[in-house]
Amino acid sequence: MNPFIHRFSKLLSGLLLFVFFSGNDLAFAQIAPIKLGAYYFDGWTGQTNHITKSLKDNFPERKPKWGWVTSTPKIMKAQIDEAANAGISFFSFCWYYSDSDSTKLKSNPLNRALGLYLSSPNSTRLQFNLLVANHLGSIIGPNDWDFVTSAWIKYFKDPKYLKVDAKPLITIFDFRTLIQEFGSTDAVKSALSQLRAKAEKSGLKGVTCAACISGGVADRILAQKCGFDVLTAYNNHSAGFKGAVKKIPIDNLTRADSAVWESYKTSVLPYIPVITLNWDPRPWGDINKNNLSSPIYVGYSPGSVYSQVIAIRNWLSINPVATKEKVAVIYAWNEYGEGAWLTPSIVDKGKYLSEVKRALNKKLY
Repeated sequence: MNPFIHRFSKLLSGLLLFVFFSGNDLAFAQIAPIKLGAYYFDGWTGQTNHITKSLKDNFPERKPKWGWVTSTPKIMKAQIDEAANAGISFFSFCWYYSDSDSTKLKSNPLNRALGLYLSSPNSTRLQFNLLVANHLGSIIGPNDWDFVTSAWIKYFKDPKYLKVDAKPLITIFDFRTLIQEFGSTDAVKSALSQLRAKAEKSGLKGVTCAACISGGVADRILAQKCGFDVLTAYNNHSAGFKGAVKKIPIDNLTRADSAVWESYKTSVLPYIPVITLNWDPRPWGDINKNNLSSPIYVGYSPGSVYSQVIAIRNWLSINPVATKEKVAVIYAWNEYGEGAWLTPSIVDKGKYLSEVKRALNKKLY
């Protein structure tokens, strides 16, 4: 190539890039990568009542290719590889408080997967964080606070722990339960401040505290009064329900999910949106018959997964209320009893994860 033409070509390319990035911030935002995680629920040790007869007999499409019991070192390693290969960035582990005894806490079957992840030789392929499942049976109150915060900080100090705003992200499943147990929003705010101060004393920059809320304005105000930094959800499964209709097309859920994200555009606090893959809790009817009367979605498929991941990428690209890291979470990696899963099954052979990967790699603009 003629040296003059080569130099001119490089100059022109540099000028075009300057105009694109400095004069069109939106275009730059639109192609920025996102950090997409997945909630991980460990009811799959064989030591709890979650592998119900109904699940085994009536829902073969949900059965992981490794079998129903997935909490083993070998299968955890495989799951990490499957998730990372699809482009998933982190697991958000449901964490259950059961006893102020460190040994008993770690041996809780519902927390086993977290330990298996941490000891897996390939764990560096994914980051992780905690979703504190402080609902019935795992309630946390003032008397537990010092113990649980010390336990959390040990996890926070792991280099793999997910950070938002340069601080470890912890998500509280039921912030209203905290208000009930501590007695007021001011008391919860003080407890969260204590957590942050304790983390700083240990050498961290603090803690980013996220509250799962239903989406209503009242919950947003309460969460802000409690001192939370970020709003999010575990899922938005009821958003697409249609009155007394019991079987609802999955497209309704996809549209409803997007509408929920959109409702946070004016939020004062940053928002981490959640993809709700599906909702069909009929297998839980063996545990609680109320699940048999719940509306369900029909048509969950690899195609619906693809559409949802594309939708979340679009939303994150243009909404400043998202965290600067562009974090989003999928419900869920393995909520088999509730009909929301990504793990390769005996039936689908990995098609759901293939669509996650395809959607994450698709050039949107």
